[in-house]
Amino acid sequence: MAIRKASSAKKKTLTLPPFLQKGDAIGIATPASPYKPELFQAGIEMLREWGFKVTLSRKVLRKGYLAGSDQERADELMGFFENPAIKAILCARGGYGAMRILDLLDFKKIQKEPKLFMGFSDITVLSLALWKKAGLMSFHGPMITTLPSLNRASISRFRSVLSGGYGLELPLDKKKASPGRSTEGILWGGNLTLLVHLLGTPYEPDWDGAILFLEDCGEAPYRLDRLFTHLKLRGVFEKISAVLLGEFTDPKNALINPRFFKHWLGGLDVPVWTGLPIGHGRRNISLPVGAPAYLDAEKGLLSVAL
Repeated sequence: MAIRKASSAKKKTLTLPPFLQKGDAIGIATPASPYKPELFQAGIEMLREWGFKVTLSRKVLRKGYLAGSDQERADELMGFFENPAIKAILCARGGYGAMRILDLLDFKKIQKEPKLFMGFSDITVLSLALWKKAGLMSFHGPMITTLPSLNRASISRFRSVLSGGYGLELPLDKKKASPGRSTEGILWGGNLTLLVHLLGTPYEPDWDGAILFLEDCGEAPYRLDRLFTHLKLRGVFEKISAVLLGEFTDPKNALINPRFFKHWLGGLDVPVWTGLPIGHGRRNISLPVGAPAYLDAEKGLLSVAL
């Protein structure tokens, strides 16, 4: 079977973060919006039940729609990266605000102190910046406030990642691919809205050869149309190797009809798959950001060997 390779893909040195053992400390960052205490506490209790220590660097300060000032949120995140006692950093929630602190982070220091970092939604910009500026592989995956609502498979994958299970063999529905063609490339992505807002900034990722995964929530179809059109006009779909689409919901939290994706992305010269188990719902399988991956169309399998 023909395999599409991106001959122009840029080589990047990838740093894999150390994994956790029972008794290790996890720093809980709030780089975006404030969280609901009851959901936060339920997620914290799950981590403790699994044998991890939990560290909070500050009380969450609500400043409007943000969890503290830009400097407070940036200092909190940097403090966790620089603290040798902290072995991983998880985010309390997304919302809005992570993009505001990108220029306040010291990526050279982060590069010297790599930590396991995970989040999704608004946290997309931090994961992509860590990869772009520090060469650090992070994870698109659950946050503290979303942990209690996840299905069993997502929780199992989350725990596996914390313990070093960075590799992945994720079955995909072969009926949800067009065209059905195998490919390989660097796996990365996240929230569509946040990713588009990185275009033209120093944090815009390298598109060449990417296996791009996307999700979004609360967006009307016409807004998603605009976002995909923006990527087309940027020439993104001429550079990447494949598109994997997770869950997309409209402002009423209803799933977006698959026919819209055929309208927006039909005719692309790259494989487009729907049904990836990521998003703001109960399914949110942790995916490595920046790892080399292989998409097997014949088996319907996304593989990452690390």
